[in-house]
Amino acid sequence: MRTHLSNLLAVALAGLFGQACSDAATPLDDRAQVAASIPDQLGAMMSDSGFGDIGAVATGAPPTASVLPAPSAADPVSAPSFWGRMRIVPGGPKPVIEKNITIVGDSAWVTLTVHYQGIFLTDTSADGIFNPTAKPLQEYFTQQAVLVRDAAARHHWRAVKLSPRDWEPTAADRQTVRVTDVKIFRNDTLLLDVSNPDSLYDVERRIPRFHLGDSVKVVATVTNTTGGSYQPATFVFLHVRHADPDHDGWVRVRMLDNGDGTYERTWMARRTGRDRFAVDAIDTATLVLGSADNYRAGIVGIPFRIE
Repeated sequence: MRTHLSNLLAVALAGLFGQACSDAATPLDDRAQVAASIPDQLGAMMSDSGFGDIGAVATGAPPTASVLPAPSAADPVSAPSFWGRMRIVPGGPKPVIEKNITIVGDSAWVTLTVHYQGIFLTDTSADGIFNPTAKPLQEYFTQQAVLVRDAAARHHWRAVKLSPRDWEPTAADRQTVRVTDVKIFRNDTLLLDVSNPDSLYDVERRIPRFHLGDSVKVVATVTNTTGGSYQPATFVFLHVRHADPDHDGWVRVRMLDNGDGTYERTWMARRTGRDRFAVDAIDTATLVLGSADNYRAGIVGIPFRIE
């Protein structure tokens, strides 16, 4: 009898264990399918990579300079000719990538957070020699998406909502420069007004969609509570791809200061693709004080499609 009961207990436990394994395996399969759906459907609109060229580069315009006019106002303080970010330093810390996927019924919520420990490079010497200095750069971004179960979609999930990408310094006391609003116009028609980078927008109806030849105007509102005597207190740049028909790479241009806390720049859609552009607001002291450990910037990345 004891042997019979022991055998029955073993069978029952095996059945329960097998059911537990099966229940645990199903969500893991779903999460893997959700994770595979994101690059497949959203491409560079949601990825774990940064933006812009790597290292200290010149601020300028592509050959289509008439589309990206240079600001004409003279400033008491000028941004360095060469500056940039190296978020991943060879031999240094690797980015910490956190992808949280929560599935409830037929909906999946995805939050992507990536932390970087790199360097910010700026050449303030103005001596005609390329010799940038480096300062610590610690920042992170977050972005969110919502997917729904769809048997007809590849990987059986379909992306329905997507947020912009919100970049901030890791230290809370460095979060003094903020892009508080971004308006995107297509051929002078307002397409999207982002006042909260955590907001989720319908992928098909709200995420900006352009066609080749469209004029894209970006108007950003920026605040800076860092303090200091530099004028201007903030430099604002636009990083964009797909603006040059001959070069599939990043272009960085300064945005025009309207004098009322808003900055604007217009570019033209020259190449098809799924990507994001970034409004990059940097405290002036970060740019002009060389190696001082004072990195402060606020960045909002806007996903878009060009067809």
